[in-house]
Amino acid sequence: MNFRDGLKFFQENLRQSNSVGAVWPSSPALSATMAEPIFRERAGASEGEGKPLRILEVGAGLGPVSELLIPQLRPGDTYDIVELNPTFCEHLRVRFAGTPARIHEMSILDWQEEPYDRVVSGLPLANFPADVVAQIYRTFFRLMKPDAFFVMFEYLVIRQALAVATLGEERKRVRRILDIEHALLPLQREQIDIYLNVPPARVRVRGRPEHPDSFRL
Repeated sequence: MNFRDGLKFFQENLRQSNSVGAVWPSSPALSATMAEPIFRERAGASEGEGKPLRILEVGAGLGPVSELLIPQLRPGDTYDIVELNPTFCEHLRVRFAGTPARIHEMSILDWQEEPYDRVVSGLPLANFPADVVAQIYRTFFRLMKPDAFFVMFEYLVIRQALAVATLGEERKRVRRILDIEHALLPLQREQIDIYLNVPPARVRVRGRPEHPDSFRL
């Protein structure tokens, strides 16, 4: 990620702070940690081994995670990117032209497709209304195969600090999001803290609930 791309990301944050959740793109350390679980089961396997994977990336931004994953795709794999920001979509289409990646400019809440094996999310959930956060997680569940998992990140301490520092409706919103995250703990498979990022972040890997329709958030 060069300085020009970083500046573009910063400008989009100023324009749309509710949908762009950071002031600078994800660091190489954070991007690599998010990408690592996606093809882990293929490690050491030959080209013909393993099933094709259906992968969905949501909120790709300028594509730091996409850049790591797309070169690892094999024939038969599917890679869909759903990104709401038009500036980022334009950048992604140019950056990944000629690759198998398919870029879709839309909200993940409107995305209709067959279930995926992997979901990668860079969405700034801490910025959204709590009911939208719950809808997004339910959408992830709908778009996941029973044995699928999703990878996401959050900024360390930010939500907890907001729950204390804010007042009124904003405090209620943040605390409701914290309650949602607590409800997701039984689904957690891995948690990795990344301090080489601005700000430091936590990567979470979570599975799909056995009965997603009745899973309470």
